[in-house]
Amino acid sequence: MELSAKELRIIKSLDDGSLYASPMLVQQLLRYPGMRNPRLFLSFDYHGQANGYLPVGQCYSDETYTYIAAMPQSPAISPTYTPGATQVLKRLRLAYFDTDLVSYDPSFRQEPTASAYGLALERYLQLLSPSRRTDIRRKLKRLRAFTIKPGNLLDIVEARPWLIEVWSERFSPAELLDQEAYARVTIAWLAAVQHSGRANLKIDRYQLNGKTVGINCCVLHAYQGRLHCDDYLTWYDPKLASGLGIASVVRNLTNPDLLGSRYNLANPGVGGIHPRHLYKLNLLPASIRLTQAVFDTRAIHHNRCVASF
Repeated sequence: MELSAKELRIIKSLDDGSLYASPMLVQQLLRYPGMRNPRLFLSFDYHGQANGYLPVGQCYSDETYTYIAAMPQSPAISPTYTPGATQVLKRLRLAYFDTDLVSYDPSFRQEPTASAYGLALERYLQLLSPSRRTDIRRKLKRLRAFTIKPGNLLDIVEARPWLIEVWSERFSPAELLDQEAYARVTIAWLAAVQHSGRANLKIDRYQLNGKTVGINCCVLHAYQGRLHCDDYLTWYDPKLASGLGIASVVRNLTNPDLLGSRYNLANPGVGGIHPRHLYKLNLLPASIRLTQAVFDTRAIHHNRCVASF
């Protein structure tokens, strides 16, 4: 779907400078493969002026419209949303709709998510159980053998075969095709983010003996006055860099340059966090986990129907 001239004017008029308010990125979301009937849901105030929009599409069923976040095939990485999305959600009258967004509006239910404010390493280790603390220390000690250098998008493209190798042991052939498509969408999105000029890609190349054996990519961007660090991926050679995924998480969470920023590893959906993402949640002790608003209009529609009888 291509944005109409009217929709583009609305997006530009509401642009607050944040990452997801970029007209180019909104258009990128609406072009995602696998999303049927992509469109913008718009909200207008009592004077007829647009005050919010939300890119949506049908992914799971023909009865459900879903917020198109950065990655429609998995939970959204960044808990940010387009300007005025809250206004859109409050006015929805659809029977079926689900989405997950961050919001400080008290009318939204808050759920724990794999996000936390960046903190010092020793503080983080103190919060862990003895067994996990020992395991994390062991992984960090092994990390000292790596040389870490800045990377670029081409390094991510070249690392994709490692991802497929790891996934080939976890998924059926049919599922593996979906994961390959997911990898392509991820790279396309990161390229669009970089081109938008509204975020910095922090790409770390992990090397052993001068050879790159792993890559980690985080997107750094400002949202509502706070720096967000969205950890998108860690792809690595499973033979030479096993355990790098967890070690890179700890390294990013406790990065001295990112203290106080919101580190986002994975988010819940309406029905709770996906089982394959539970390990991410478990890396963050409950005492430091942040929450994310979850708004399920299916439940609201059901309650309205019950109240009408």
